[in-house]
Amino acid sequence: MPNDLLLPMTSTAGDADALAAGIALADAFGARLTVLEMVSLPKLVGNPWDLSPDLALVDTYKRLRAQAEINVDRLKARLDGGAVANEVRLVEAAFAAPERVAAHHAHYADLCLVAGPDAGVDGELARAYFSALLLGSGRPVLMVPPGSRAQLPAHRVVVAWRPSRESARAIHDALPLLKLADHVDVLVVDAAGGELSHGEEPGSDVAAHLAREGVKVNVVRRDSGSRPVGSILLEHARETLAQMIVAGGYGHSRLREWALGGVTRELLMSAPIPVLFSH
Repeated sequence: MPNDLLLPMTSTAGDADALAAGIALADAFGARLTVLEMVSLPKLVGNPWDLSPDLALVDTYKRLRAQAEINVDRLKARLDGGAVANEVRLVEAAFAAPERVAAHHAHYADLCLVAGPDAGVDGELARAYFSALLLGSGRPVLMVPPGSRAQLPAHRVVVAWRPSRESARAIHDALPLLKLADHVDVLVVDAAGGELSHGEEPGSDVAAHLAREGVKVNVVRRDSGSRPVGSILLEHARETLAQMIVAGGYGHSRLREWALGGVTRELLMSAPIPVLFSH
């Protein structure tokens, strides 16, 4: 049962939908919702002629902090009118990227929520927050697409299953949500036999585990026909009127850049419903 939810504001179009989803989940679980108002401060350096800080940067700091305090007041007004326990935290990032600072704060939460990217200019910023949280927080991340008006907790869920550490982690992390669902499809794409793969009855072992946890589960096996696996997942979710997808989040750190796997990237960019990822 998640008791601590964390949501960083990304200053992108999806923040309002992610906040609504966070409030809904906090209400359903009786959890505390912590919202981070992130302030990205440029590095303060001296001017070329003396050691005092550049006055233009000092003015920029003041302006950014003043706007952040206005945003905090708006968030508090939005949250304090409800019954959800909450905290709005102003977080300044001066020596690290704000998304990495947010991932550090997420170490003390059970579940992170984050706005998904859109096709506009804010998409890269939203992707940066998602990648940092997924690969740097050690916590599951619920991506809420802009404009999704998510129904959470979801009544119908699709679980993307493959015999991997990431998929097993995602199912474990999603259990509180899966137990509240009326219908859960475990979707296996391009099942393969073998003792280190899906086994003789692909999906049956994980379905039995979920059933013992009290989840109303069904196994669905599909061949991709050489189509992208992410497309098969999204197609099945659309056909079954699913309200959430659960998937392993694949990726790695490439020097100072987060690189995502193909299916993870497709779900992040194209899913019209929330996706719970675990890495």
